Amino acid sequence: MAEFFSFIWMIVSFCIGVLWSIVWFVLSDLLSTVAWIGIFIWLGFALRYRSFTHGSLALGRYGRYALAWLWRWIRKKPVDSPLPMPMPETKIVREYRHRVPVGHASLSEQMNVLLILLIIVMANA
Repeated sequence: MAEFFSFIWMIVSFCIGVLWSIVWFVLSDLLSTVAWIGIFIWLGFALRYRSFTHGSLALGRYGRYALAWLWRWIRKKPVDSPLPMPMPETKIVREYRHRVPVGHASLSEQMNVLLILLIIVMANA
């Protein structure tokens, strides 16, 4: 009896494996495409607002607006009813660049140089 169930399980698991491989082949391409489209949209917002932070905030605003529109469409509510449009951030802030004195090296730069020197010493040892 155990051999019969083992044989049945082997057939069922093979069929499930073939089905899953077909489904994953289709879904992986779709997910990859959607991910790349999302990355390009995010980069577009980052370039438009000249900041990764402001681009991410704009993507969140417009994404929330799009999800609200999609949710209304799914629930079969009137899509043309007023939806609060996201307000773009128009405040212009003057960038202030702190001047670093000549010869000053940050801790990160010092650690990078130390790491490179350690690699050189270990390569020559």
